[in-house]
Amino acid sequence: MSRELIEVLILAAVAVIVIGRFFSVLGQRRGSDRPAAPPEPRPATVDAGAASQPYAPPTPAQTAPAASVGVASILAVDPSFDPSSFVGGARAAYEMIVTAFASGDRATLGPLLSPRVFESYSKAIDDREASGGAGPELVRLKTAEIVDARVEDNIARVAVRFEAELAEGAYGLRETKERWTFERDVRSRDPNWRLAGVAQA
Repeated sequence: MSRELIEVLILAAVAVIVIGRFFSVLGQRRGSDRPAAPPEPRPATVDAGAASQPYAPPTPAQTAPAASVGVASILAVDPSFDPSSFVGGARAAYEMIVTAFASGDRATLGPLLSPRVFESYSKAIDDREASGGAGPELVRLKTAEIVDARVEDNIARVAVRFEAELAEGAYGLRETKERWTFERDVRSRDPNWRLAGVAQA
């Protein structure tokens, strides 16, 4: 057997071993390759220490088609964002905020609202208490749907359209449709979203 043939056979054997190991590595799922587990569902604006607060279980994500591109833009800068958990958290935040506003509970409202919205709510509570009025009582939260989402200057904003039934003393039961905008700085380690705007929907 010639020397050249022996060298070819040796190189072929080495190639077979290297290729075999290469494919064995590709076929194994390494720890870093595992898909990230979805985040623990929690209220959109409530920190982990608020476990004693009322919480509505997440419902399947409801996202209007027009908001899909905006949701994708948030996922691009915050891969942990989960629309399904967000909708569930937004429902819980809605119930907590309406209830706290009705009872004048500023301590609960503080962490849930942006400074501007907190100032507006606080003034409304002062005016209501001065006139002896009663706050709205949440009877039923009917629907919650993401209708807009975007990222501007590292601030992610998600607008949710809520339909609910409220009871307001002498005014009786009424239906309300509102668009609440939550925001969060995607550069912050704080995972909590805060209510930054309310408008009629």
